[in-house]
Amino acid sequence: MVRHVATSVRAEGTKTQPGQRVTTDTKAPTAAPTNGTAAILVHQPSPWLSADTACKLLGETPWNPDTSAFSGALNASLPYQSRLGVFPATQQYWVAKSTANSTACRSIDAGGKTGPAECAAELPVLCTQSAPLSNNTYADNGAAWQVTQAVNQTLVTGFRDAHTWKFRGLRYARRPTRFGYSEGAYLEGGEIAAVSPGADCAQPVGEVKNGSSEDCLFLNVWTPHLPRMAGARKAELRPVMVYLYGGGFTSGSGKNPNTDGTNLASRGDVVSVSVNYRVGNLGFLAFNDGVHKGNYALSDMITALEWVKQHIQYFGGDADRVTLFGESAGAQATHILLGSPKARGLFHRAIMQSDPQGYPRDGKFSWMTYDTLERAYNGGTKRVLNQTGCLGAQDEVACLGKLSGLDIVNLPTNVK
Repeated sequence: MVRHVATSVRAEGTKTQPGQRVTTDTKAPTAAPTNGTAAILVHQPSPWLSADTACKLLGETPWNPDTSAFSGALNASLPYQSRLGVFPATQQYWVAKSTANSTACRSIDAGGKTGPAECAAELPVLCTQSAPLSNNTYADNGAAWQVTQAVNQTLVTGFRDAHTWKFRGLRYARRPTRFGYSEGAYLEGGEIAAVSPGADCAQPVGEVKNGSSEDCLFLNVWTPHLPRMAGARKAELRPVMVYLYGGGFTSGSGKNPNTDGTNLASRGDVVSVSVNYRVGNLGFLAFNDGVHKGNYALSDMITALEWVKQHIQYFGGDADRVTLFGESAGAQATHILLGSPKARGLFHRAIMQSDPQGYPRDGKFSWMTYDTLERAYNGGTKRVLNQTGCLGAQDEVACLGKLSGLDIVNLPTNVK
């Protein structure tokens, strides 16, 4: 079984959030969610009674060394805390009392040795981890597994499974006008339910299973660590990996089950983020009016990175250690953003998987070049305008505004 980074999941300051039970799809995994070695580590040192309450707020109980095996995940994950500099190697952790009616408290060290402890001592606590597994088509995001995290003045409710904390469908920008640029990272105020992913960006019919929309600027966060609401120490923050999907810039999904960030966050001990960005005609169509110059998708990516810069610390991520990566079109976008002044300082490492730039063409090695605004308009936009009857219109953007977004991305010409 995979090492449960849930053993090093931090839940300081989080609480369960009552709410309507919502599940996605229909078939739950049949495998047991844990093998007895998984645990949630609540890092806030506290007396036994408060530690017991912290576990209960998560719908769990203190981890019991009499009924669960320490070997496997825990004997790797607890020493890992000292390697991170979070706790000393001699740190003790609360575990369950030997019996429910016992007045004696006990703790465990990073090597798995239990012993008596003064109940008034302030220690972190190991809680059980009973959240179910998720798979490509199923996630139980009901109230039993929900957690609420403070992000600035906003309360964001996500959920957990056997591996990570998940926050899905976070709006990172206000909905831009069609052929307008997304500007400024945005966080909704009040209380936000982030238990289901937002809509995919509008794209040709059949590219995504559950439909798509022009209102699509959402991101998803998977994290092995939730910091205390008062803020985390720098040593506790994890590196961040922001993923840009492929799809030839005409399709793609931030909620693609094949690129779900659960395992990356859990196995890699990083905060994983996936980003929706506009594609096809709605993401790239350029006009010669001096205003709508194309590359709206790139503005989406930069705005998402600005959102990460401002808010990822509240999800346990280090905004000074952000890796941007993607596959195919996502790799090309990463390549482009490496040269963008507006992206400067928003990410610090880059990974390009199957970057289409630099492929041999006609037997020769050559780098791709980017169209000028004039070439983009004459080469692609005019064809779109002709196919919609808008070529020659006094206001071409307004003319296209009479069509739905799905109509525009399902034209014979879908530029990128």
